Amino acid sequence: MLEEARAAESDKDFVSKCSIGLKECRESWTRLRVCLKRKLGPEAEARGLVQEGNELISIVTAIIRNKRRSMAKKLAAKKAERPGARKRPSRAYEFHVPNS
Repeated sequence: MLEEARAAESDKDFVSKCSIGLKECRESWTRLRVCLKRKLGPEAEARGLVQEGNELISIVTAIIRNKRRSMAKKLAAKKAERPGARKRPSRAYEFHVPNS
């Protein structure tokens, strides 16, 4: 899925495919941890693979987080440059006693 994300058609498609890839990374990482606990295969190699899986999860998580931030900035900039866009009034309210 991460390889498919490189050819995504839009930012949303990219984030979606990366999110699926992240789920796959987490699933593999969990299976590697089970193998380590059950002592399947050489322990040093299993520990290295668990660590690498953890690092991959961190990398993909950062990619998704950064892309979402950039998408939010693009959307905010697009809204700000719209001609005739209304600005929202301030939400500061004062309490007034009626008929006083």
